[in-house]
Amino acid sequence: QAPSPQVQWRNMDILSRHSELITQKIAAMPIGAEYGLAQIFGEDWESIGTVGERRDFGKKFKAAVKAQTISEVEWVRIENSGRYDVYKRK
Repeated sequence: QAPSPQVQWRNMDILSRHSELITQKIAAMPIGAEYGLAQIFGEDWESIGTVGERRDFGKKFKAAVKAQTISEVEWVRIENSGRYDVYKRK
């Protein structure tokens, strides 16, 4: 018996789960703009999940950018005040 849709959704990689939102939010960034993930996602940031899930999302997002799986932005630096990663729209 196949797992329920909820179980399948939870087991899906967190980036895959939010791929449409990622594409939409990156496309909305002005070229050359530098933002952290909370700024990129704005009011939708909370919908990514719990604090732990957002941390996991951030790690996987950064890895995908570095691997150029997500190629529309580049990693720029870690913002020291608040300790978050900053991305620049290409």
